[in-house]
Amino acid sequence: MAKSKTWCERILNAASKEETISNSVLRVRFRIPKTEMSQEEFNTSIGRSMVHLAANKMLKRVERGVYTITKKGQKAISA
Repeated sequence: MAKSKTWCERILNAASKEETISNSVLRVRFRIPKTEMSQEEFNTSIGRSMVHLAANKMLKRVERGVYTITKKGQKAISA
């Protein structure tokens, strides 16, 4: 059975393919409609994961809610 990817892994993969990522970009990329996951649930799961990745210097905060991937984040994807 294949191991499913964590939110952090999914966010890093999305960040490697996009110039910048934000909540709206991730909603479209992960195909999560607002009817399936409310904004509050989205912020607690995916938003917290983005903040965690930024704290570990895998994402860099450009502005409020907007992040770009760093070299450390790119290395983590390739590993």
